[in-house]
Amino acid sequence: MPDKAIIGLDNSHSNILALEASSFSEFTQFLFTSGYSVSKIEKGLSSANDLKKYTAIILSTPRNENLKPNEINTLKSYVKNGGNLLITSSSGGDHTNKTNLNELTRNFGFEFISDEINDSVNFVKLQKRPLISSFIPHVITEQIKKIVFSSSCSIGILDYLEDEKNIKVYELLLSGLNSWHKIFDGNDWVEEDSPKIPLLVAVEYYSGRVVGLGNFSIFSSLTREYGFTSFDNDILIANILSWLTTGVETEGKPVTVELNLDLYYWVENIIKNENWESFSDFINVSLKYFKDNYETIIKEIKDTQQEKLERKKAFEKTKKEVIKEDSEETVLEKVPLQERKKEDLEDIMSALEEITGEHYELSIDLEEGEKETEILESSLDDLEEEIEEFEKGYQKNAIWHGKQTKAFKEWLDKKDGN
Repeated sequence: MPDKAIIGLDNSHSNILALEASSFSEFTQFLFTSGYSVSKIEKGLSSANDLKKYTAIILSTPRNENLKPNEINTLKSYVKNGGNLLITSSSGGDHTNKTNLNELTRNFGFEFISDEINDSVNFVKLQKRPLISSFIPHVITEQIKKIVFSSSCSIGILDYLEDEKNIKVYELLLSGLNSWHKIFDGNDWVEEDSPKIPLLVAVEYYSGRVVGLGNFSIFSSLTREYGFTSFDNDILIANILSWLTTGVETEGKPVTVELNLDLYYWVENIIKNENWESFSDFINVSLKYFKDNYETIIKEIKDTQQEKLERKKAFEKTKKEVIKEDSEETVLEKVPLQERKKEDLEDIMSALEEITGEHYELSIDLEEGEKETEILESSLDDLEEEIEEFEKGYQKNAIWHGKQTKAFKEWLDKKDGN
């Protein structure tokens, strides 16, 4: 830890966290043994020149006292020009503590909510001491598996930021799925579920950094159930101060990436023309842009995928309709006319053979074209006429045979009578 890292601890607004208090002795010892130079700020936060000497300032929960407008402006300018700030609140936020921290924090894109976080499943003895195990990857959350808060408020992220390009807010700690809170709605305290809401945020504001933490009991030495030495609480505090005072970034890790050859040459050309230092810088910037615009990019990808899926479904539907049209019910409609006429003729000839007892042969080539088709139609007409003639002759013969049979029967009857 660099010796020049100086931490200023605000002691001018009836702050809860104080160096002399025995209830924070373990935290105070940690500061000195970690190589930090620690100083109390007792003359307020209005002097920009006074604040310049601090690498980071800890502004712990004020009680019954407000920050002055010029103090808020000075702190805002301090961070904008490279200063670093840790701001803590506690149960009930500004409403319970009777202060105006939110007038400062809203400049950095967040505010402390007037509530108290509880957990109905994961807690230490009391539900207002929730165990937290949901972390977003960041320098501040490295090596942390579980922490415990007590009497903590949550944090709200502002939907609108004055200058989004120069303000990045990262939600690092989230409440559990079984979390609920008591929240002041302006008139009364009400209870409602509050799963996965921010409890700690890290902010990059122009050239400086800010950490917002809705819990000061994490610094306490009064108990090991929820204080500084509980679970990974001390690691969390150490990581926060390291991020604020050293400007440390997440440690780089080697990753093997197979680039498309065209993309490789394109990136190589960009690096040369724009004087990038390396491929790593280019890729990190690209991933940073992707991270900052993740929701928009993913939505565009999903919309494109959905559009392709709909086109695929439409194609398959059309394909099924075509197959249905080609089913057995419609195949006969696609058989050439001359082939169907040939089948009809063969059926007629077969029936004629059964009636007459004579054999007929088809001597016409039906595949020669339209001329043969006309001849076939003429032959069919001739056959139909022959059938009609045969039927007429058959009927005449039947009548004649009937008359002969009747006359022969009458002759027999007369003969038997004699």
